[in-house]
Amino acid sequence: MKKSTIWSIIVVAVLALGGAGVYFYSSQQKQSQEQMANSSYSSHMQAGKEAVKAKRYSQAADEFDQAYQAKATAQAKNYQAQAENLADSIKLAKTTVKYASALNLAQKAQEQNGGYSVMTSQAKKLVKQLKAVKDNYDSEIKPLLNKAAKAMEDGDYDSAVSTYSSILDLPYINGAYYAKVRSNVKDLLKEAKSKQEDSSSESSSSSSSDSSSKSSSKESSSSSSSAASSSASSSSNQAEGSGTSNNDKVGGSTVTSRDVQQIRTQLDKLGESTAGWSPQDLINLFNYAYQQGHTTIDSITKDDVEGYLKSGK
Repeated sequence: MKKSTIWSIIVVAVLALGGAGVYFYSSQQKQSQEQMANSSYSSHMQAGKEAVKAKRYSQAADEFDQAYQAKATAQAKNYQAQAENLADSIKLAKTTVKYASALNLAQKAQEQNGGYSVMTSQAKKLVKQLKAVKDNYDSEIKPLLNKAAKAMEDGDYDSAVSTYSSILDLPYINGAYYAKVRSNVKDLLKEAKSKQEDSSSESSSSSSSDSSSKSSSKESSSSSSSAASSSASSSSNQAEGSGTSNNDKVGGSTVTSRDVQQIRTQLDKLGESTAGWSPQDLINLFNYAYQQGHTTIDSITKDDVEGYLKSGK
């Protein structure tokens, strides 16, 4: 056999062996990467399921998302969406009175295609709870809030105090999904009590002034009248500024109780119910509107209300 032929055979053999080696190495690398991806996927999916059992849905959604990044499966994506809807539903129910929206998210979680059976069962229970909460709010709490708000408008502070107190006495009011209602009602009750005390003080001052006027001389009567007038003016100023705090300023000016009531009236004109809004909520809304360039109460718009609610009322 010629030397050239032998060398050709050797070269072909070397190239073949080299190619086989490269293929084997590449195959091993790919297999190793797949094993790592599978391991990461399984680990995150299991962590997500454990978080679900503990009802830590935000954490679960994050774990399922990381599982999907490791291995893009429909199961991981479905589990993530289901966990996110549950997390958003519970957050909405605990921090707002948007029970219809919270219920809608819980129902989406319950009806999730390819969802995790444990979450589906939990979502079903949440839907039942939120339906009861929404029914209580719509049929009992909201009517009482409207009744109290009307009493405040009419100056019947005794009735307003009694009605707000009755809401806080409801047997279910301390439930987790009534947190925002409790907070709002406590603020409203505080405002009503302040008005009640101011009204009582003014009545007492007026009665005392009348009694003193009848038993004193003309000069004394004149003096008492002047003192009563001064006292009434002082009480009026106190009432107008009552309920204010460091958060009661908008554009550098203090928002009075009278202003708060005007904000309620403006929202009523816009078709927005303020039954569940505390005085501070209304002041915060006005501050939001002010920042949008609407610097007077009657210039507040529906867009301001929607923007404020989206910012986290």
